[in-house]
Amino acid sequence: MDIREIDPHDEALVRRHWEIGHAAEADRPYDFYVPFELARRTYVEGRDDIEIVLLGAFDGDEMWAAARVDVNRYDNLELGSATYYTHPDRRRQGLGRALAEASYDVARSRGCTQLLTEAYTPLDDSSAGVLFGEAMGFRRAIVDGMKVVDLVETEPSWAALEEATAPRHTDYRLVAWRDGVPDELVADYCRLNEMFFEQAPMGELDLEPEKWDEARVRKREAHNLRTGRHDAAAGAVAPDGTLVAFTEVFTNDHAPWRGIQSGTLVDPDHRGHGLGLAIKIVNHRQLREHFPQCRVLLTGNADVNAAMNAVNDTLGYREVERCVEMQRDL
Repeated sequence: MDIREIDPHDEALVRRHWEIGHAAEADRPYDFYVPFELARRTYVEGRDDIEIVLLGAFDGDEMWAAARVDVNRYDNLELGSATYYTHPDRRRQGLGRALAEASYDVARSRGCTQLLTEAYTPLDDSSAGVLFGEAMGFRRAIVDGMKVVDLVETEPSWAALEEATAPRHTDYRLVAWRDGVPDELVADYCRLNEMFFEQAPMGELDLEPEKWDEARVRKREAHNLRTGRHDAAAGAVAPDGTLVAFTEVFTNDHAPWRGIQSGTLVDPDHRGHGLGLAIKIVNHRQLREHFPQCRVLLTGNADVNAAMNAVNDTLGYREVERCVEMQRDL
């Protein structure tokens, strides 16, 4: 067995790396694995916010296990993250352990002192991924319920929800945008993103607030468009013109039937007005109008996040699996 770093320009090896991960996740209830074309273009182009290192475990000339290590460039510089996949035909042969050890070396060489990983489990069970993480010294930090919603099936319920919620936020203006934060909102958008790790439940995850500015926002937007990724977002503007809530969903040209719910946050000073539910309905409507092929959304909510769980339950999300986020000292 040989552990090698994968050249992101070697399309054959990158495809095999991707295929191993896809095969390893085949037992998940929905296929939300990254589309190959998005992965390939991201690896070739690189990202300004993280350094990506691809590792493969080879038996002769054939790769049978794959890992990816991400190292932050903007914030939480001492913290890296890694994912590990072993092809179903070669499990329990030490490939994952060897890759994990190699990933520690990669992270340490970039100055990381801690490493994150995550594993998915059925609703009522553990999984090989969780057992592997624990065997490799990762400790459980937080558990998220992974939920999906069918936009077509739930669309008939939105009008009644809007009518019931509207009287609670008459002083606020609901807005929506796609692929680019409006110039007049970008400063507040950055402020809310910096607030995110302080307000969202993080469990035992050791994370510092992120640093956001317009340059970071615009670089991410440009990268998204180059790789076929689209950002559908909605927000709430207070009477003084300040953006005080936002929600985002990412879709992709290479898997147009699905969307990934990213962050949703309401400024603590403006909670209690039904803004979380209101902006998510606005964004669901926007998805139906501008991305009609997108039918299923995936989101993750920590069990302790009662407010967001209530919003998503009201919108018809249903839990289909669990995600265990784990952290390890290096």
